[in-house]
Amino acid sequence: MWNAFINEEEENERRVKRVTIRDVAREAGVSITTVSHALSGGGSVKQETRERIRALAKSMNYMPDWSGQNLKSTQTGVIGLYIPYIRGFYGLLADSMYVKCQEEGYELDVVIAEKGETILRNLLSHRVDGAIILNHGFSARNAEIVRNAEIPAVFLDRELVGPLVSNIRFDSYQTGRMAAEYLYELGHRRILLVEGSDTYDGNERRRGFLDYLEEKGILQGEDYQIPGGFDREIAHRSVERFLTKRLPMPTAVFAANDDSAIGCMIALMEAGYEVPDDVSIIGCDNIELSQWYVPPLTTIDTGVADMGRKAIEEVAALIREEHSGSTMTTEGRLVERASCVRLASGR
Repeated sequence: MWNAFINEEEENERRVKRVTIRDVAREAGVSITTVSHALSGGGSVKQETRERIRALAKSMNYMPDWSGQNLKSTQTGVIGLYIPYIRGFYGLLADSMYVKCQEEGYELDVVIAEKGETILRNLLSHRVDGAIILNHGFSARNAEIVRNAEIPAVFLDRELVGPLVSNIRFDSYQTGRMAAEYLYELGHRRILLVEGSDTYDGNERRRGFLDYLEEKGILQGEDYQIPGGFDREIAHRSVERFLTKRLPMPTAVFAANDDSAIGCMIALMEAGYEVPDDVSIIGCDNIELSQWYVPPLTTIDTGVADMGRKAIEEVAALIREEHSGSTMTTEGRLVERASCVRLASGR
């Protein structure tokens, strides 16, 4: 009876610590693809290497999951882009990725969804060979599932690395500082912050902006921090509510992205204020509309197209198992246009 209990415990432990193909590859010092070919009899693997891997797999009690292997071996030729909507920044990103996908020999499947579980089901059903994820609805737990499931993925909104997971992040903290420094150098001290959403980029832009002003001795009161949600309509309504409070008028506005900056401009002009004569405005992202709006919007170019191309290159390399996951950071540049002016003395 006792021996039976011990055997049952050992079996449970073996199931919990089930040896994976990655474990065999790591022990053998070869790629997962090489192990797969060695065990299945396919591919161009030297006979000596094939026999060594098979002996090692047997000694490690590796049991292939052939159903999973078959799913993984069936390439779809598709890369998935998972975003919450397509306008503005996201549209530019998708366009640049599509062009790069064609160069890499892939199709691009754009999935617009806000629920992380919807995205996760799509990924776990192997409908794509790899994924690029920029979605506030995709939780940290969902991201960990993707990493543990060994799905090639590139995240654009969080710092997460694994054997088949990379991240490419824009230095949004420095962007916030850049915007604050630019307005400060133009003489502005009473500045309205129109925040982004509760995401990595939104929080980092806010933090960088406020940190710079605090270093200059300017304490940004909560009344001068309003929600923008990276959304034109939300920013428009927030500015309207701000104006009803009859607070001292800001001389400048930093909006966390161009869409919300345009919403701010519309609300201010509807209330009788002129941009930039009464209020200067700077946005972020340098979307196509920003250069054609009246007045043309001063902004910080986040290199959206370049980020999109890099993301496709990286996820394609992960799919081909050319290297392990990594972290990359991109920086922005200021694009001066007509929506900001130096503050006249006495204001």
